[in-house]
Amino acid sequence: MNEHASLLPPFVPTRRSARVVGALFMVSAAISWVAVGYDFSEIRLALTEPAGRSVHMATRIAYDTIGSALWAAQILSLMATGAMFLVWLHRVRVNVRALGMRRLVYRREWTVLGFLVPLLNAFRPYQVVREIWQASDPSTGDPMAWKTVETPRRIAVWWGLFVAYFVLEGVSATIMSVSVSARVIQLGHAVSMAADLCAALSASLAYFVVMRISEAQDAKRAAFGRARHPASPFDPRDVVA
Repeated sequence: MNEHASLLPPFVPTRRSARVVGALFMVSAAISWVAVGYDFSEIRLALTEPAGRSVHMATRIAYDTIGSALWAAQILSLMATGAMFLVWLHRVRVNVRALGMRRLVYRREWTVLGFLVPLLNAFRPYQVVREIWQASDPSTGDPMAWKTVETPRRIAVWWGLFVAYFVLEGVSATIMSVSVSARVIQLGHAVSMAADLCAALSASLAYFVVMRISEAQDAKRAAFGRARHPASPFDPRDVVA
């Protein structure tokens, strides 16, 4: 093993953790699809007036209970999925260096900080995942050639839908907080339904992104090993990148 490779971090397969993260994304998607149906029912309920006040109150209480349960399930699912995704993302970023890829723009700290820094979290996580996707591609083992790898649109669509979910949820919450008529309530639920639809589609795409990156890294390691001799003079910054 050459000196360059000996300074690299160990490669840890992520296929098993990817399955866990993927399963959590699927659960999140399922909950969001249920939420879409709930929002649609709320819109229909707002369009019709129950026959009696007692029925109306009973129906309203039932809907509020279901809505609260769905909201809690979405929050818990988001937290659990987000935590596991960050652990997985940091590991695959480390693996990129273990495979010998060099001159990455975003250091491994951005796998976490990218989600926490306000405003920056609207686009930095996408940039980090896109770079990891490129560097994990098994079509080349050259330390620099990964920069020429094209990324599929699904990554941009995944992140765009995820950001849209949070934006639309904020708009919906604002509308519902100032609702003064049935028409405004309908609009609020319509925006919420669009948000939940974005969440469901985003979670479904995230499943494929996670599985594809883990599979690509395993394939790259099998084809090229941990690292090859650098094509350019060794830079000590690569050890901690």
